[in-house]
Amino acid sequence: MGHFLDIAYRVLSIQNKPLSPEEITVIGLRNGWLITEGKTPAESMRARLSTDILNKKEKSLFMRIGSGKFALRTWEERIDEYFAPRFKKSLLDEDILVLPYTSLWKYIPGRGLYTTPIENRNEFVGELRPMLRRAAEEDYTVIQLVSAFIIKYKDKYLTYKRTKRLPESRLHGYYSIPFGGHLNPDDVRPLFDIFNPKISEVLLIRELREEIRLPKNRMPEIVYKGLLYDDRYDVSRQHIGVVYDVYFDSPEFIIGERGFLIDAKFETLGEIEARIKDFENWSWILLDFEKERLKT
Repeated sequence: MGHFLDIAYRVLSIQNKPLSPEEITVIGLRNGWLITEGKTPAESMRARLSTDILNKKEKSLFMRIGSGKFALRTWEERIDEYFAPRFKKSLLDEDILVLPYTSLWKYIPGRGLYTTPIENRNEFVGELRPMLRRAAEEDYTVIQLVSAFIIKYKDKYLTYKRTKRLPESRLHGYYSIPFGGHLNPDDVRPLFDIFNPKISEVLLIRELREEIRLPKNRMPEIVYKGLLYDDRYDVSRQHIGVVYDVYFDSPEFIIGERGFLIDAKFETLGEIEARIKDFENWSWILLDFEKERLKT
């Protein structure tokens, strides 16, 4: 790795906690591990760590956390990586699709997962309009449209934890079953036949690969499931999910949005239910739905 990085890895491993470059340097010098003739070894340590993370990204053995400290990437399940505020800001400055809240009940009967295809889907699409996400987050007269992929491998479901890098602060630290994000207004015409993923397969795979990276030769089966809504909480009251089942033929995957999503793993319904308090409320609905489905 290089002398400074070798010492940083050694010090962090022994101390087993995040440290600043100054702290890493002091410990390295005090123990005689760090050998340097430079006048500002702490700045050299900071530069080496920062450059390694910048160039290698998620392949770096190190990650930056808040307060100017560094940690080992193997700790990311218990410590959130720090990202510059501009990344979160850019997400809020994108255009998304919204539906008037007053129109919602024309298309779904109420809270829950509605699996019957809506008959007036052309009218549904006609009511959608683009809106700046930042504005939509503050406007309770509109519902934001998002994709929601339920990824399955045999009898297991892929779950993940949301980090502070995501804009929805009310969901920070919670686990989820559905993957997905806001739908692009430019895709609304080709994407919506939402009830026939085969027509929109290319666009849906692109949406999915923003969060889950798959080898180019792997094309998972995608099946439309329904529309999901829950008005019990502010964050879910502002969103309606277009839900798809995604069937993997292998448990292999790579998270595409590292820093946004962590601790991803396949779990059985029983394992999810055992810690359901760790999950956000859309996952509660999906868990109950899947349990009932398997009974029939």
